[in-house]
Amino acid sequence: MNKIIFTDLDGTLTLKDTYTQFVFQNLSFKTVFQNLTTLIMMGIRHTLKLLNDDDVKKITFGMFFTGYDKTKEISSFIHEIPWNPHVLEMIEERRAEGYKVIIVTASPDVYVTHVCHYLNYDGFISTKTLSDGELLTGELDGEVCNFEQKPKRIEAFLNGAKPEHTIGFGNSSGDYAMLGYCDEAYFVKKSKIKRFKK
Repeated sequence: MNKIIFTDLDGTLTLKDTYTQFVFQNLSFKTVFQNLTTLIMMGIRHTLKLLNDDDVKKITFGMFFTGYDKTKEISSFIHEIPWNPHVLEMIEERRAEGYKVIIVTASPDVYVTHVCHYLNYDGFISTKTLSDGELLTGELDGEVCNFEQKPKRIEAFLNGAKPEHTIGFGNSSGDYAMLGYCDEAYFVKKSKIKRFKK
């Protein structure tokens, strides 16, 4: 891989957060009712900035996906994702120039692998999940892939190799470290794509 695009998923390739969409598609009344008090307290603590988005992701993943069958068919979820055509078009133009595309996201691997396959991209780096056979344990394998974890995992992915040129796409502060790592980077706000200033 001599030329690589490292792109965030949520709010960059997509117009909305895919993790929230995935949670709601797999919610059951029973699970919500059993965890109602925890959800309310989590919402309050998040509002008061006592919990960040990554903390919420860890808590809700354990709450909603313990025992989830990772072989479950999710094509309906994939087809309901609202993609950002402006970013997809820009990436396709670079792919025509020989760039490989790697998704780098805080979202969990349980569905990012399907997103990567659907878009026909070359690979992904995401938050890793633990499983017991085909069932998720509800625990994450290491940290959420966000902020400083993104360039750290990119370097591990490259295994010491130095690409000829790298391009980054992101839309939030969680992507700043990755955008700063890349030779060329863009900050996305829906239809607006601006050059990221390091």
